[in-house]
Amino acid sequence: MPGARPHRPSPGRPTSQYKADTRVVRPGGTRARDTLASTFRRFVCNSYDHLGLLVIANLLWLGLSIPIVTAPAATVALFHLARKVAEHEPVTLRDYFVGFRTLFLPALKSGAFFGASFFVIWLNADFYSHLGRWATLPGIFLAALMIWLGAFLLLMNAHAWPLIAYGETRLPAALKKSALLTLDNPAFSIGLTTQALALAALCILTGAGLLLGLGSLTAVLLTTGHRELLKRYFPDSPAALEPPETRTLRDLLRPWESKPRS
Repeated sequence: MPGARPHRPSPGRPTSQYKADTRVVRPGGTRARDTLASTFRRFVCNSYDHLGLLVIANLLWLGLSIPIVTAPAATVALFHLARKVAEHEPVTLRDYFVGFRTLFLPALKSGAFFGASFFVIWLNADFYSHLGRWATLPGIFLAALMIWLGAFLLLMNAHAWPLIAYGETRLPAALKKSALLTLDNPAFSIGLTTQALALAALCILTGAGLLLGLGSLTAVLLTTGHRELLKRYFPDSPAALEPPETRTLRDLLRPWESKPRS
């Protein structure tokens, strides 16, 4: 990033790699589908490398999400863990609890904001859609506007939670940056959110996936996507200069024949 020295976030107090420059500049060159393809490949390999840890973390997430008040912190703790997985840093289950403790308040604020926002949008859409007589057409328009606003907030979630995990603990700044990233990368945001929703649906339909990987795998996917997207904004960063993931499905199924990870 121009004007800032590369650094590795501290496990105890993660710092944002955006604080030196809050502007979002337009990336160039890489198409959304290429970034999505790279994201999915790295997501599969990262998840494979840490599958046992992710299963345990997912069980912890389910247990800590039962009390509604701790659900946001339990979720952001998964993203804190997923950040270290995506960055290829040493990671243990202790990192989950570190993320839960240090990011509890920012996660609670973010969870309350998005939860309240979706609830208010749903109430407004329901109210406007039931307007009658002369207000029927304006009501339909306003209800559609609410639905589009809800869809935009859903896309923002793909960026907001990784941002918090990377240390952007100020809610206004996290919301601003996630909104700018969504507006600047609509195709990528839609594609990444679609991948996450498809993964969640698959986990729920299988039943076992709900217990073993719904939250943790989704966190790894979104965090990996966030990291891949930032390579387009900061082409001189260490992450952008790393070689592409070269392992294939054959390498994962027959690891004794695979090459070392690039």
